[in-house]
Amino acid sequence: MQPELSFLICGLEHSGTTMASDLFREHPEVESGFECGVLLCKNPQEFLGFTPFRNHMAVGWGIEESDLTYACEAPSYELFYQRLFERSKIVQAKHPKFVFDKTPRYVTQLKTVQLRLDLPAIVLIKDPRSLALSDFKRSGKKLEEIDLWYENWKIPKLLYMRSAYEGYKYAWNSDRCIVIRLEDVCFNAKATVASMFDFANLDFNCEYLDLRNKRFGNTSGSSISVNSCMQFMSALPEHIQSRITEDFSEFDRWFYDF
Repeated sequence: MQPELSFLICGLEHSGTTMASDLFREHPEVESGFECGVLLCKNPQEFLGFTPFRNHMAVGWGIEESDLTYACEAPSYELFYQRLFERSKIVQAKHPKFVFDKTPRYVTQLKTVQLRLDLPAIVLIKDPRSLALSDFKRSGKKLEEIDLWYENWKIPKLLYMRSAYEGYKYAWNSDRCIVIRLEDVCFNAKATVASMFDFANLDFNCEYLDLRNKRFGNTSGSSISVNSCMQFMSALPEHIQSRITEDFSEFDRWFYDF
């Protein structure tokens, strides 16, 4: 029996979407690849040329190029996913009942994505100061370079976050979405993660909070840590924190009241 696509996970990159994926993958009947992105396309056929997303499918889902072509030839999104799950070594190894699609970028077109395939969406969010730290760490720059880095990072990040913010505003007002703060996952893990599972119509077990089956290294450690959302307080200079608070103030609902 083929599994069914049950829900979506999205949210700004580095906002906790991989951690959410790891938590759901602890459930014995749930599985997923790393990311997809097909619902950003007007049809599955378009996805075959949709870079860089299509380039991640081989490793992310354990498929060959011929498998991706087979899936993209499907006349509907539903059949695309059926063919993907049929060929995915990752999915077939676990034989799950439920599969989800975690693609952070879905948040920028969330209303359109759900019109293309009516699925509940779990939308992750974290404080912009914490997002900035994640991006800075990935830049490889030294701390003494942070002022120049910030000037180059600020404008394109503002533009991207504005497009994403529209998706979050849609999610906050839709009963087909739930917005989950990474800070709440860290500070109130049991209740917050249980609410995610309830939204996805899955049973929750506290054992899932122990991340024993991580496939990718994006989530650090083997359990939820408050450091995930608080590290910016010691790692970012105070003047940079203040600038982020001022420059990104239009995204007021993203900031957490620490």
